Amino acid sequence: MTEPAPDQIVAEKYRLSRILGRGGMGSVWEGLHTTLGTRVAVKFIDKQYANSEEARTRFENEARAAARLTSKHVVRVYDHGVTDDGSPYIVMEFLEGEPLDQRLERLGRLPPTETATILAQVCRGLTNAHQAGIVHRDLKPENIFLVWDAEDQADVAKVVDFGIAKFEESSGVTSATRTGLVLGTPYYMSPEQARGFKNLDLRSDLWSIGVIAYRCIVGALPFNGEAMGDLLVKICVDPLPVPSKMAANVPVSFDDWFVRALAREPEDRFSSAAALSEALLAACGVTQPNGGFGVKHSGVSPAVTNPDASHLTPTPFQERDPRASTGAPFTQTKGHSLRPARLGKSALIAALFAGVFLTIGILALVTALGKGGAESGAPTSQASPVPEQTKANGTAGSLPHSDSTTGSQPKADVTEPAPSLGAKQAAPSGTVSKPKERANTARLGAKPASAPHKSASTKSPEELLGY
Repeated sequence: MTEPAPDQIVAEKYRLSRILGRGGMGSVWEGLHTTLGTRVAVKFIDKQYANSEEARTRFENEARAAARLTSKHVVRVYDHGVTDDGSPYIVMEFLEGEPLDQRLERLGRLPPTETATILAQVCRGLTNAHQAGIVHRDLKPENIFLVWDAEDQADVAKVVDFGIAKFEESSGVTSATRTGLVLGTPYYMSPEQARGFKNLDLRSDLWSIGVIAYRCIVGALPFNGEAMGDLLVKICVDPLPVPSKMAANVPVSFDDWFVRALAREPEDRFSSAAALSEALLAACGVTQPNGGFGVKHSGVSPAVTNPDASHLTPTPFQERDPRASTGAPFTQTKGHSLRPARLGKSALIAALFAGVFLTIGILALVTALGKGGAESGAPTSQASPVPEQTKANGTAGSLPHSDSTTGSQPKADVTEPAPSLGAKQAAPSGTVSKPKERANTARLGAKPASAPHKSASTKSPEELLGY
């Protein structure tokens, strides 16, 4: 068995020209039909996997599943077989565009209308597959290919890679799975798929569409984990995030759609890809498909955004960039590197405790300063006006006018109120301000130095603070 090479003839009619991409289990080449001149994409399994029965079964399933489907939103398969030296191959339509994951990597997130437009087409392809008794089981952005149609000036979404698809028993095609075996990409797995259940149905694919929609609109994944087990547990039991609270410019109507799409019990989800698509289009403010080819925007905002997300910085949605020609991708279904879970709640709790300790420290400092002034016996005159803040052109280290006839200055800076959490207070270095201490002295009714005064030890903190 030899590696594919340029100018190699496959099945006596496809001439290979260049490699388009390489995945974990094989490669995809651009080819040309020797008599018709049609451009095609030819997929091969790497020789180290060619002798694996499981790999060859998945490869054959992918070819047979796509060949049985007639939707323009599923990649077309023209031929498949084994070369003279024993290399399995699939001949597919040549696609010019990019997979959805590359667009998300470049743009970060997509507008709700664009997301609904793309996924509505994906759902049409899925409807065709589900009616044929095929469950994809590995829907993810990498397996949604976007082809730019110059004539209609719109993206056409195509579902690819049916390698681990589940078939109905009556189809006569075996499915490479067994109870307890977890197949798929962890981030997009449904709870029943994460548990390794064998009796998956089309509603498992609908869960995956819900996760893809969240990733597109919010710009992040709904569930993350530090390890595979941690992630799968979160998928099965963690509360769902509220999309409109996680990112700016997310319509509240999308929240309700997301709750149903990711219902933990399959019977609580949408009953079909068509129903899910129709509800998503409505939630994102998009009209029904126009002539079956793309969708057009309604021009009306789908819903108000969540006021709880007003503190989030809106991310501008970017325009589509021209894309290079590629063929259908060769993806490998495996566990990806998992990102650490966010610690937003822990950080907030830590900040609250820091604010409490800061407030206690300020009160203790004010009390100490009040006691020190009382014990010194220094005469206290009526407070003179003090500017509220040091002028910007003042010399660093300059002090406000002293209220003591001795000219002594406090050794600590006391400013109130304490800054609010999450806000930064800028103050010139080396400046001090004592307006609160002056006000407290006036309220305590300080007497001239000649008059006897109370010992500091006889004053309560409430008296020192002017309460």
